[in-house]
Amino acid sequence: MRIELSLPENMVWIQAVMVLLVLAGLLLGILHDMRFHMLGVYNWDGRRYRFLGKARIRKARRGYAGVGTGDDTYVIKISERMWDLSYTTRYLLVPSKQFVHRNRNGSLLLQAGKETAWLPIEARMRQDIYYRLRDI
Repeated sequence: MRIELSLPENMVWIQAVMVLLVLAGLLLGILHDMRFHMLGVYNWDGRRYRFLGKARIRKARRGYAGVGTGDDTYVIKISERMWDLSYTTRYLLVPSKQFVHRNRNGSLLLQAGKETAWLPIEARMRQDIYYRLRDI
């Protein structure tokens, strides 16, 4: 006596559609993360702002870098590579419109090595900051 499980003929197509849905969900998650948790970093070269790259926006923990509550404070770190590509010490930070709208009363801590600067969250944030590797 032989028992056969009969699978539908289109089971392969159902599995392919499921895999495509999972991949689409992952892609949408990555795009959401890049749009709402990254900002563009530009540097002034004397004539115009030049794009240096994207930096991740991180929410500050309580007590992190002198932050009191950590509720509405975000941290941006300028990497050493961005500093190497910089012409001057003037930077322009451009977050997404949605991030600015959700966090317009918050503050941002800009870190360049050991140097820090506080900024209110706005659509275009300009700041002069010198990158220091260690305390002098």
